[in-house]
Amino acid sequence: MIIMLAGIYTDKSKNGRKEETTPGPPPVNSGQVEPAKEMETEKIPESGAGSFIGESTEKLLTAYGPPVRKEPSAYGYDWWVYHTGNAYFLAGVENNRIVTIYATGNMDTEPFILGISSKEIFRSRYPETEIVVNANNSYYRFELSEEDLNLRPIVPIGNYYAQLYIDQFSGTLSAVRFLTKDVLLKMKPYELVYQGELPEVSSPGRSAWVHIERGNEQQIYEITNMMRSRYGLSLLKWNTGAAAAAKNHSKDMFASGYFDHESPQFGGLEDRLERANVMYHSSGENIAANYVDAAAAVEGWLNSKEHREIMLSESFSTLGTGAYRKHYTQNFTEE
Repeated sequence: MIIMLAGIYTDKSKNGRKEETTPGPPPVNSGQVEPAKEMETEKIPESGAGSFIGESTEKLLTAYGPPVRKEPSAYGYDWWVYHTGNAYFLAGVENNRIVTIYATGNMDTEPFILGISSKEIFRSRYPETEIVVNANNSYYRFELSEEDLNLRPIVPIGNYYAQLYIDQFSGTLSAVRFLTKDVLLKMKPYELVYQGELPEVSSPGRSAWVHIERGNEQQIYEITNMMRSRYGLSLLKWNTGAAAAAKNHSKDMFASGYFDHESPQFGGLEDRLERANVMYHSSGENIAANYVDAAAAVEGWLNSKEHREIMLSESFSTLGTGAYRKHYTQNFTEE
Protein backbone atom coordinates (compact mmCIF):
# COMPACT_ATOMS: atom_id res chain seq x y z
CA MET A 1 0.00 0.00 0.00
CA ILE A 2 1.41 3.40 -1.00
CA ILE A 3 0.46 6.64 0.77
CA MET A 4 1.61 10.09 -0.42
CA LEU A 5 1.14 13.19 1.75
CA ALA A 6 1.73 16.94 1.34
CA GLY A 7 0.40 20.02 3.10
CA ILE A 8 0.41 23.71 2.21
CA TYR A 9 -0.82 26.98 3.69
CA THR A 10 -0.80 30.51 2.33
CA ASP A 11 1.52 29.31 -0.44
CA LYS A 12 4.22 27.97 1.88
CA SER A 13 5.00 24.26 1.82
CA LYS A 14 5.04 22.19 5.00
CA ASN A 15 6.84 18.89 5.03
CA GLY A 16 6.79 16.66 8.09
CA ARG A 17 6.53 19.35 10.77
CA LYS A 18 3.66 19.55 13.19
CA GLU A 19 2.15 22.93 14.01
CA GLU A 20 0.11 23.66 17.12
CA THR A 21 -1.84 26.35 15.30
CA THR A 22 -2.45 27.08 11.65
CA PRO A 23 -0.68 30.23 10.37
CA GLY A 24 -3.01 33.01 9.34
CA PRO A 25 -3.60 34.85 6.07
CA PRO A 26 -1.44 37.78 4.87
CA PRO A 27 -1.18 40.48 7.59
CA VAL A 28 -3.35 43.60 7.61
CA ASN A 29 -2.08 46.71 9.42
CA SER A 30 -3.07 50.36 9.70
CA GLY A 31 -0.47 52.96 8.74
CA GLN A 32 0.29 55.90 6.51
CA VAL A 33 -0.47 55.34 2.84
CA GLU A 34 0.25 57.83 0.08
CA PRO A 35 -2.71 58.31 -2.31
CA ALA A 36 -2.48 56.39 -5.55
CA LYS A 37 -0.74 58.24 -8.35
CA GLU A 38 -1.80 58.19 -11.95
CA MET A 39 -0.20 55.17 -13.57
CA GLU A 40 -0.29 53.47 -16.92
CA THR A 41 -2.72 50.55 -16.99
CA GLU A 42 -3.57 47.85 -19.47
CA LYS A 43 -6.38 48.77 -21.85
CA ILE A 44 -9.76 47.27 -20.94
CA PRO A 45 -10.26 44.33 -23.33
CA GLU A 46 -13.11 44.41 -25.81
CA SER A 47 -13.53 40.64 -25.72
CA GLY A 48 -12.78 37.69 -23.48
CA ALA A 49 -13.44 37.02 -19.82
CA GLY A 50 -12.09 40.36 -18.63
CA SER A 51 -14.55 42.31 -20.78
CA PHE A 52 -17.43 41.16 -18.55
CA ILE A 53 -16.17 42.90 -15.40
CA GLY A 54 -18.70 45.53 -14.36
CA GLU A 55 -21.21 44.33 -16.94
CA SER A 56 -24.70 42.97 -16.28
CA THR A 57 -25.47 39.28 -16.12
CA GLU A 58 -27.52 39.71 -19.30
CA LYS A 59 -24.32 40.13 -21.32
CA LEU A 60 -22.90 36.96 -19.80
CA LEU A 61 -26.10 35.00 -20.47
CA THR A 62 -26.18 36.20 -24.06
CA ALA A 63 -22.60 35.09 -24.64
CA TYR A 64 -22.50 31.80 -22.71
CA GLY A 65 -26.06 30.92 -21.74
CA PRO A 66 -27.04 29.76 -18.24
CA PRO A 67 -24.29 28.47 -15.95
CA VAL A 68 -23.84 24.83 -15.02
CA ARG A 69 -24.73 25.83 -11.46
CA LYS A 70 -24.70 28.75 -9.03
CA GLU A 71 -23.12 28.69 -5.59
CA PRO A 72 -22.29 31.29 -2.93
CA SER A 73 -18.83 32.62 -2.12
CA ALA A 74 -17.48 33.85 1.20
CA TYR A 75 -17.33 37.42 -0.13
CA GLY A 76 -20.94 38.39 -0.79
CA TYR A 77 -21.14 37.45 -4.46
CA ASP A 78 -22.40 34.23 -6.05
CA TRP A 79 -20.30 32.08 -8.33
CA TRP A 80 -21.79 31.24 -11.71
CA VAL A 81 -19.93 28.15 -12.84
CA TYR A 82 -19.26 27.58 -16.54
CA HIS A 83 -17.59 24.36 -17.68
CA THR A 84 -17.66 23.32 -21.31
CA GLY A 85 -15.03 20.95 -22.67
CA ASN A 86 -11.60 22.45 -21.99
CA ALA A 87 -13.02 25.86 -21.02
CA TYR A 88 -13.65 26.60 -17.36
CA PHE A 89 -14.50 29.84 -15.62
CA LEU A 90 -16.18 31.14 -12.49
CA ALA A 91 -18.07 34.43 -12.73
CA GLY A 92 -18.70 36.26 -9.46
CA VAL A 93 -22.10 37.98 -9.55
CA GLU A 94 -23.25 40.66 -7.11
CA ASN A 95 -26.38 42.76 -7.64
CA ASN A 96 -26.66 41.36 -11.19
CA ARG A 97 -23.18 42.64 -12.08
CA ILE A 98 -20.01 40.69 -12.78
CA VAL A 99 -17.45 41.66 -10.15
CA THR A 100 -14.82 38.95 -10.64
CA ILE A 101 -13.92 36.10 -12.99
CA TYR A 102 -11.48 33.21 -12.56
CA ALA A 103 -10.63 31.60 -15.90
CA THR A 104 -8.48 28.64 -16.91
CA GLY A 105 -8.29 26.10 -19.70
CA ASN A 106 -9.24 27.08 -23.24
CA MET A 107 -10.47 30.59 -22.39
CA ASP A 108 -9.94 34.03 -23.89
CA THR A 109 -8.32 36.11 -21.14
CA GLU A 110 -7.25 39.11 -23.23
CA PRO A 111 -4.89 40.97 -22.86
CA PHE A 112 -3.20 37.82 -21.48
CA ILE A 113 -2.94 34.43 -23.14
CA LEU A 114 -3.29 31.31 -21.03
CA GLY A 115 -0.33 29.00 -21.51
CA ILE A 116 1.98 31.80 -22.61
CA SER A 117 5.48 31.94 -21.14
CA SER A 118 5.76 34.11 -18.04
CA LYS A 119 8.92 35.56 -19.56
CA GLU A 120 6.82 36.78 -22.46
CA ILE A 121 4.34 38.40 -20.04
CA PHE A 122 7.07 40.15 -18.07
CA ARG A 123 8.91 41.27 -21.18
CA SER A 124 6.19 43.82 -21.98
CA ARG A 125 5.05 44.62 -18.45
CA TYR A 126 6.72 44.17 -15.08
CA PRO A 127 4.29 43.96 -12.15
CA GLU A 128 4.53 46.54 -9.40
CA THR A 129 5.67 45.51 -5.94
CA GLU A 130 2.97 47.76 -4.48
CA ILE A 131 -0.59 48.45 -5.57
CA VAL A 132 -2.37 51.44 -3.99
CA VAL A 133 -6.16 51.59 -4.07
CA ASN A 134 -8.19 54.72 -3.28
CA ALA A 135 -11.72 53.94 -2.07
CA ASN A 136 -14.24 54.97 0.56
CA ASN A 137 -12.20 58.11 1.43
CA SER A 138 -9.41 55.75 2.49
CA TYR A 139 -6.14 54.50 1.06
CA TYR A 140 -4.98 50.90 0.80
CA ARG A 141 -1.50 49.65 -0.13
CA PHE A 142 -1.05 46.02 -1.11
CA GLU A 143 2.57 44.92 -0.74
CA LEU A 144 3.66 41.97 -2.88
CA SER A 145 6.44 39.69 -1.70
CA GLU A 146 8.98 38.18 -4.11
CA GLU A 147 6.90 35.00 -4.09
CA ASP A 148 3.77 36.99 -4.92
CA LEU A 149 5.51 38.64 -7.85
CA ASN A 150 6.72 35.31 -9.20
CA LEU A 151 3.56 33.26 -8.69
CA ARG A 152 0.54 35.60 -8.52
CA PRO A 153 1.37 39.16 -9.61
CA ILE A 154 -1.42 41.68 -10.08
CA VAL A 155 -1.82 44.09 -12.99
CA PRO A 156 -4.18 47.12 -13.20
CA ILE A 157 -6.55 47.03 -16.20
CA GLY A 158 -8.52 50.23 -16.58
CA ASN A 159 -10.55 50.52 -13.37
CA TYR A 160 -10.10 46.90 -12.25
CA TYR A 161 -7.31 44.34 -11.83
CA ALA A 162 -6.00 41.04 -13.18
CA GLN A 163 -4.30 38.57 -10.87
CA LEU A 164 -2.05 36.26 -12.88
CA TYR A 165 -1.47 32.71 -11.67
CA ILE A 166 1.92 31.53 -12.89
CA ASP A 167 2.86 27.84 -13.03
CA GLN A 168 6.48 28.08 -11.89
CA PHE A 169 7.36 24.57 -13.04
CA SER A 170 6.24 25.00 -16.64
CA GLY A 171 6.93 28.75 -16.60
CA THR A 172 3.54 29.50 -18.12
CA LEU A 173 0.32 31.35 -17.27
CA SER A 174 -2.02 28.88 -15.59
CA ALA A 175 -5.08 31.06 -14.93
CA VAL A 176 -6.25 34.66 -14.64
CA ARG A 177 -8.52 36.20 -12.05
CA PHE A 178 -10.13 39.52 -13.01
CA LEU A 179 -11.56 41.49 -10.10
CA THR A 180 -12.88 44.91 -9.12
CA LYS A 181 -11.17 46.95 -6.44
CA ASP A 182 -14.04 46.15 -4.06
CA VAL A 183 -13.44 42.43 -4.45
CA LEU A 184 -9.69 42.96 -4.07
CA LEU A 185 -10.31 44.77 -0.78
CA LYS A 186 -12.62 42.00 0.42
CA MET A 187 -10.21 39.19 -0.45
CA LYS A 188 -6.99 40.86 0.75
CA PRO A 189 -4.78 38.33 -1.10
CA TYR A 190 -1.56 40.21 -0.26
CA GLU A 191 -0.12 41.97 2.77
CA LEU A 192 -2.12 45.16 3.29
CA VAL A 193 -1.47 48.52 4.92
CA TYR A 194 -4.46 50.88 5.09
CA GLN A 195 -5.16 54.47 6.13
CA GLY A 196 -8.78 55.20 6.96
CA GLU A 197 -11.53 52.61 7.18
CA LEU A 198 -11.05 48.94 6.48
CA PRO A 199 -14.02 47.57 4.49
CA GLU A 200 -16.04 45.11 6.52
CA VAL A 201 -16.82 41.72 5.07
CA SER A 202 -19.84 40.08 6.67
CA SER A 203 -18.95 36.67 8.00
CA PRO A 204 -21.20 33.98 6.52
CA GLY A 205 -23.49 32.21 8.96
CA ARG A 206 -23.23 28.50 9.67
CA SER A 207 -25.88 27.52 7.12
CA ALA A 208 -24.29 29.77 4.48
CA TRP A 209 -20.91 28.12 5.05
CA VAL A 210 -22.43 24.71 4.30
CA HIS A 211 -23.28 25.85 0.76
CA ILE A 212 -20.01 27.75 0.31
CA GLU A 213 -18.03 24.67 1.31
CA ARG A 214 -19.95 22.41 -1.06
CA GLY A 215 -19.17 24.82 -3.87
CA ASN A 216 -15.48 24.93 -2.91
CA GLU A 217 -15.31 21.13 -2.91
CA GLN A 218 -16.80 20.86 -6.37
CA GLN A 219 -14.57 23.64 -7.73
CA ILE A 220 -11.43 21.97 -6.34
CA TYR A 221 -12.46 18.73 -8.05
CA GLU A 222 -13.19 20.41 -11.38
CA ILE A 223 -10.09 22.63 -11.46
CA THR A 224 -7.89 19.67 -10.53
CA ASN A 225 -9.23 17.77 -13.53
CA MET A 226 -8.71 20.84 -15.71
CA MET A 227 -5.05 20.81 -14.71
CA ARG A 228 -4.71 17.09 -15.32
CA SER A 229 -6.27 17.54 -18.75
CA ARG A 230 -3.74 20.29 -19.47
CA TYR A 231 -0.93 17.76 -19.06
CA GLY A 232 -2.63 14.93 -20.95
CA LEU A 233 -3.51 12.92 -17.84
CA SER A 234 -6.66 10.89 -17.26
CA LEU A 235 -9.50 12.61 -15.43
CA LEU A 236 -10.24 11.52 -11.87
CA LYS A 237 -13.58 10.04 -10.91
CA TRP A 238 -15.40 11.43 -7.88
CA ASN A 239 -14.97 9.27 -4.77
CA THR A 240 -17.76 9.85 -2.25
CA GLY A 241 -16.04 7.99 0.59
CA ALA A 242 -12.74 9.80 0.07
CA ALA A 243 -14.67 13.09 -0.01
CA ALA A 244 -16.25 12.31 3.36
CA ALA A 245 -12.81 11.55 4.82
CA ALA A 246 -11.43 14.79 3.32
CA LYS A 247 -14.33 16.84 4.70
CA ASN A 248 -13.88 15.41 8.17
CA HIS A 249 -10.16 16.10 8.11
CA SER A 250 -10.61 19.74 7.06
CA LYS A 251 -13.20 20.19 9.82
CA ASP A 252 -11.00 18.46 12.38
CA MET A 253 -7.99 20.67 11.54
CA PHE A 254 -10.11 23.80 11.86
CA ALA A 255 -11.85 22.74 15.08
CA SER A 256 -8.73 21.38 16.79
CA GLY A 257 -6.36 24.12 15.65
CA TYR A 258 -3.69 22.02 13.95
CA PHE A 259 -2.39 21.64 10.39
CA ASP A 260 -1.09 18.18 9.62
CA HIS A 261 -1.90 14.88 7.94
CA GLU A 262 -1.86 13.15 11.31
CA SER A 263 -4.98 13.89 13.34
CA PRO A 264 -4.48 13.70 17.11
CA GLN A 265 -7.89 12.01 17.35
CA PHE A 266 -8.48 10.24 14.03
CA GLY A 267 -4.98 9.24 12.96
CA GLY A 268 -3.34 9.34 9.54
CA LEU A 269 -4.77 9.08 6.04
CA GLU A 270 -4.86 5.27 6.11
CA ASP A 271 -6.88 5.32 9.34
CA ARG A 272 -9.27 7.97 8.09
CA LEU A 273 -9.91 6.27 4.73
CA GLU A 274 -10.53 2.98 6.52
CA ARG A 275 -13.04 4.68 8.81
CA ALA A 276 -14.83 6.01 5.70
CA ASN A 277 -14.92 2.46 4.21
CA VAL A 278 -12.78 3.45 1.22
CA MET A 279 -11.20 0.53 -0.64
CA TYR A 280 -7.94 1.38 -2.43
CA HIS A 281 -4.46 0.17 -3.45
CA SER A 282 -2.67 3.50 -3.06
CA SER A 283 -3.63 6.94 -1.78
CA GLY A 284 -2.40 10.50 -1.51
CA GLU A 285 -3.45 13.65 0.28
CA ASN A 286 -2.97 17.40 -0.13
CA ILE A 287 -4.04 19.87 2.53
CA ALA A 288 -4.19 23.67 2.48
CA ALA A 289 -5.41 26.49 4.67
CA ASN A 290 -6.06 30.22 4.53
CA TYR A 291 -6.29 30.64 0.79
CA VAL A 292 -8.93 33.12 -0.34
CA ASP A 293 -10.94 30.38 -2.07
CA ALA A 294 -10.84 26.99 -3.77
CA ALA A 295 -9.26 28.20 -7.02
CA ALA A 296 -6.41 29.89 -5.15
CA ALA A 297 -5.79 26.71 -3.12
CA VAL A 298 -5.50 24.53 -6.24
CA GLU A 299 -3.16 27.04 -7.92
CA GLY A 300 -1.09 26.91 -4.71
CA TRP A 301 -0.86 23.13 -4.81
CA LEU A 302 0.21 23.32 -8.45
CA ASN A 303 3.19 25.47 -7.44
CA SER A 304 4.53 23.16 -4.74
CA LYS A 305 6.62 20.21 -5.93
CA GLU A 306 5.20 17.66 -3.49
CA HIS A 307 1.58 18.69 -3.96
CA ARG A 308 1.94 18.93 -7.72
CA GLU A 309 3.35 15.40 -7.90
CA ILE A 310 0.32 14.07 -6.03
CA MET A 311 -2.23 16.11 -7.98
CA LEU A 312 -0.73 15.19 -11.37
CA SER A 313 0.14 11.60 -10.51
CA GLU A 314 -0.78 8.90 -13.03
CA SER A 315 -1.12 6.48 -10.11
CA PHE A 316 -4.53 7.75 -9.00
CA SER A 317 -7.95 7.26 -10.56
CA THR A 318 -10.32 8.90 -8.03
CA LEU A 319 -10.53 12.08 -5.98
CA GLY A 320 -12.59 13.22 -3.04
CA THR A 321 -12.36 16.79 -1.76
CA GLY A 322 -13.38 18.34 1.53
CA ALA A 323 -13.59 22.00 2.58
CA TYR A 324 -14.38 23.48 5.96
CA ARG A 325 -14.22 27.27 6.24
CA LYS A 326 -10.83 27.98 4.61
CA HIS A 327 -9.28 24.56 5.22
CA TYR A 328 -9.07 22.34 2.15
CA THR A 329 -8.24 18.64 1.69
CA GLN A 330 -7.80 16.45 -1.40
CA ASN A 331 -7.85 12.66 -0.99
CA PHE A 332 -6.65 10.69 -4.02
CA THR A 333 -6.93 6.92 -4.44
CA GLU A 334 -6.19 4.16 -6.90
CA GLU A 335 -9.00 1.65 -6.65
